[in-house]
Amino acid sequence: MLSAEENAYLCRVGPGTPMGALLRRYWLPICLSSDVAEPDGPPRKFRLVGEDFVVFRDSSGTVGVLDEKCMHRGASLAIGRVEDCGIRCLYHGWKFGVDGSIQETPNLPDSRFRNRLRAPAHPVHEAGQIVWVYLGPADKQPPPPSYVWMNVPPGHLATTKMVHKGNFIQGVEGEIDSSHVGLLHQTEIALARTGEYDPEGIGRDRFPTTDDAPVLEVEDTKFGFHYAAIRKLKGEHEGQSYVRVTPFIMPFQALIPPMNLGFMYVPIDDTHTCTYVVTGDPAKPIDKAEWLKWRSLEDVQAPDYTLNPKQDREAMVAGTSFSGVAGLIPQDALVTDSMEPIVDRSKEHLVAADIAVVRMRRLLIDAARRVEAGGDPEGLDGSVDWAKFTAGSGIIAQGVPWQTLVPTNVTD
Repeated sequence: MLSAEENAYLCRVGPGTPMGALLRRYWLPICLSSDVAEPDGPPRKFRLVGEDFVVFRDSSGTVGVLDEKCMHRGASLAIGRVEDCGIRCLYHGWKFGVDGSIQETPNLPDSRFRNRLRAPAHPVHEAGQIVWVYLGPADKQPPPPSYVWMNVPPGHLATTKMVHKGNFIQGVEGEIDSSHVGLLHQTEIALARTGEYDPEGIGRDRFPTTDDAPVLEVEDTKFGFHYAAIRKLKGEHEGQSYVRVTPFIMPFQALIPPMNLGFMYVPIDDTHTCTYVVTGDPAKPIDKAEWLKWRSLEDVQAPDYTLNPKQDREAMVAGTSFSGVAGLIPQDALVTDSMEPIVDRSKEHLVAADIAVVRMRRLLIDAARRVEAGGDPEGLDGSVDWAKFTAGSGIIAQGVPWQTLVPTNVTD
């Protein structure tokens, strides 16, 4: 368990915090590309790691991310006009390009003033149907993100997001906690075994076990770590194990087997999280409506993407739903949202099934301390091919290394 001081160190992400400084060293999702789909469309305000930004797509289709407040007198650019390859503040008409250049200052004709200044603008990259932004030191900017789910043909990618309450660490912890799968999600997992639930997702390998106490093994990697949840099998598979390998990719992404379902728990601020859910299927196109249906996210749509799961107590009593909530993702949200906005981890009683959670906390704390001391966090030295890291699952003979399920994951 963590002390109160360590817990605050882990969870506080605003400007000037150690964890905030660590997160700002990575490219961060700020919105979906579809949130600013149209050139010269309305600008959007988004909050990320405790700061407010305006995101807009200019006349040429280029996305800009600027500090939300106009540098002149502090009016919000989110209520401004996007026109003629820039965004214009309504208050005095100052106009800015996606690079922060001041294009016009109608109340000050002297161009020498605007040529000396530049609005706070941030590097942007679009990939995987997501707008990414880099908020760290300019001389430390890493290559743009590249993950396994990005490297698929057009039409083979499905991406959405959810906004919910609670610190981002709580979401990450749930995603790298394999022992809850057969418990919280037992209704859907039982149906997955018969092929009735999400046959192209969690049902691909039918989760062929009822062992709810897997043995966990954690191994450090160049991107963070991956861990195996090992469940012994009986009957026709006696002497074999069902293994699920889940990578944790710094600083907040997990890949879920068997289909490399990507979850990124991006902190809006200390007590709110935006979760991005992504699937890239290299084998065939994805029907987005069908994909949303199996994840019970049909109602989580623009503009606010709010996820607010409600329990059906009658279904729980009738035995048709263990949790009273349909869908694995809403079930996870129900649990994590039920916690305090920031969990008091000094009161926990951890067990062996929590070792991946413990490893993640220590990895982030150690990385933040390293950045504080002037060093660099994992995965940003250019030597790591992030697109090779995958989840994996399968039945293997006991004694066979589980790493054979994920041969491209580079270890330390």
